[in-house]
Amino acid sequence: MKQDAADLQGKCTKCQECLDIKEALFIEEAGDWRQPYLDFLEQKLLPSNRNDAMKIQKKSTRFFVEDWLLFRRGLNQAPLICIDGDEVTTVLKEVHIGDCGEHQGGSRLFKKILELGYYWPTLEADSLSFAR
Repeated sequence: MKQDAADLQGKCTKCQECLDIKEALFIEEAGDWRQPYLDFLEQKLLPSNRNDAMKIQKKSTRFFVEDWLLFRRGLNQAPLICIDGDEVTTVLKEVHIGDCGEHQGGSRLFKKILELGYYWPTLEADSLSFAR
């Protein structure tokens, strides 16, 4: 099957095209998902988009700030530290193969990360895809 895929790719003219260097190096810089919550909780600043502002106001009741760090209240009201970027990758790797138990499955990985006190909006989806 691997050889069939390689043969098919070798015959595809689209696969043989070279990418424009600007296209190949394009990286979209996404903002930190925590910033709108921090802005609202600390300074009462809301996004200019009305729908985004309403979402932040509604969801912000689950969050709080302590020592410049954003936390989310878990289901049992335990504080979960909110992380983003490289921190997410590190936590996924450490919990998946680290001292917390070898090679957790997606659902177990998700639950273990919550038990350890971490949160980000795509935690469940990221855990499932990382464990595959």
